[in-house]
Amino acid sequence: MSCKNENQKEEIEVIEVEKDTIEVVNTKQVEEVEKVEEDFLHFLEKFSKNHLFQEERVNFPITIQYLDTNGDFELVELEIKKEDYSYLNFMKPAEYLDYKQNFVINDNEAIVENRGIGNGIMIDYIFKKENGIWKLKTWIDQST
Repeated sequence: MSCKNENQKEEIEVIEVEKDTIEVVNTKQVEEVEKVEEDFLHFLEKFSKNHLFQEERVNFPITIQYLDTNGDFELVELEIKKEDYSYLNFMKPAEYLDYKQNFVINDNEAIVENRGIGNGIMIDYIFKKENGIWKLKTWIDQST
């Protein structure tokens, strides 16, 4: 991932309005705020450590899929409201995990794959980049 800086200047006319006439008083240069493309791994660290930041980066209610192990072992959808959401931490030390984490990162999509070590854990967390910032869009839990 790389940072992408784009500086654009736009001319804005400042006008003065008096009764029925409009006059151009002066023109000034306005520099657009730099757009910085967010690095996924740095984002994920902050997402894991800061609950307020995490709330900002999830559009609630979020719809996820999970494997219905009480039925036909099919994926079913579940909508999670903000008040029912459990915070996620992707930055746990490896020795505390009973799964491996893999990262598949493309330009505008990233997937954090959690794969259990002999325990049936299989969850994919899907993030999408919108306007240069990462957001958690959904996850698919196929754990048995």
